[in-house]
Amino acid sequence: MSDNDLEKVKKSLFIDIGNSSFKLAEKVNGEWERIEGNYRNGLAIKSWLNYSGKKFDRAVVCSVREDRLKELEETLSDVMFTKISIDTIPKGKLDYQTPKTLGIDRYLGCLGAQTEINDSVVVIDAGTACTIDFMDEHGVYRGGIIAPGLRSMLNIFKENAPQLPEVESKLPEDWPGKSTTTSLQWGQLGFYIDGLEAAIKRFKEKYNASHIYLTGGSAEFLSAFFSFEVCVDNFLVFKGMDVLSAG
Repeated sequence: MSDNDLEKVKKSLFIDIGNSSFKLAEKVNGEWERIEGNYRNGLAIKSWLNYSGKKFDRAVVCSVREDRLKELEETLSDVMFTKISIDTIPKGKLDYQTPKTLGIDRYLGCLGAQTEINDSVVVIDAGTACTIDFMDEHGVYRGGIIAPGLRSMLNIFKENAPQLPEVESKLPEDWPGKSTTTSLQWGQLGFYIDGLEAAIKRFKEKYNASHIYLTGGSAEFLSAFFSFEVCVDNFLVFKGMDVLSAG
């Protein structure tokens, strides 16, 4: 997109293409708003645009799947696209040995948080998978970990040990578990929180990281269980897209 095109841009639709669905957002009077809905393909987004009557000058898009991105471009052929990819990241801002395999959402989530706080950040994206990533105070992405999402952890016995009871997702008051129910609660949710905190502790020890962000579908739920302060922000990826598309 040329500089002249950028000057004409007034209103952007932000689209984050995941493995199974599309997440949409826009900025209204400087505030982020999520566009709610079940968007599984480009046709669903086109139907929403037609129904809502909303007009956008461009779509800012990031994707972890090229096939879904291509389908979206073909469906919204009359929309100007600004595509955010690994190649969009400025030189020197990526400390990662295999950049072509890095999910762009991992970088964007960190960028959104780091730009906002202007300091180093650890970002936990608690979705289908759970990623924990670090970006330093200079905006350099330093890597992270990929783990199963909370839902996978909670469902593992349902598939592999169906004789065990289903339990409510909460932490018992006393340790250790004194019943099968409380033992399962400590072994699922408690084990999961302990793992997240251990990873964050490593980031703190190695990089002196102090700002912890949570995003993703399980963010609000998980935020209540941490022993240290965390900031929940489900617009981090969109904020990172906004930074890169403006630069």
